[in-house]
Amino acid sequence: MIVSLLALLFVVLIIVLICKGCSGRTDALAGKWDFDGTTAYEFDSKGSGAMLLTLADYDFTYEIKDNQLYIDFVNESAHDATYEFSVKGDTLILIGGEGTIGGTYELTKVHDKKADK
Repeated sequence: MIVSLLALLFVVLIIVLICKGCSGRTDALAGKWDFDGTTAYEFDSKGSGAMLLTLADYDFTYEIKDNQLYIDFVNESAHDATYEFSVKGDTLILIGGEGTIGGTYELTKVHDKKADK
């Protein structure tokens, strides 16, 4: 009786792990977010992204822990930063933390026009 119960629990655990692995990783930041028409941030949902400026792009890696966003720029001329963030619909709110000048920033989700048709 105990052996069959353990076997059943093991099978359930394997199914849960398989489903979790097949679900694909997404995060709330995936996509492109516009700040002011000349500055945007792009997140690939896999931990890489870029700050997109008119004259240059700055690649970075990022990590999300709870409501904290950690950005590590590849180019050392851009300052690594930590933000508290929240997403409400098509609005991303970043609150400056370590490595920033502080302040609150509101970005708007950029939708792919092809996907919207």
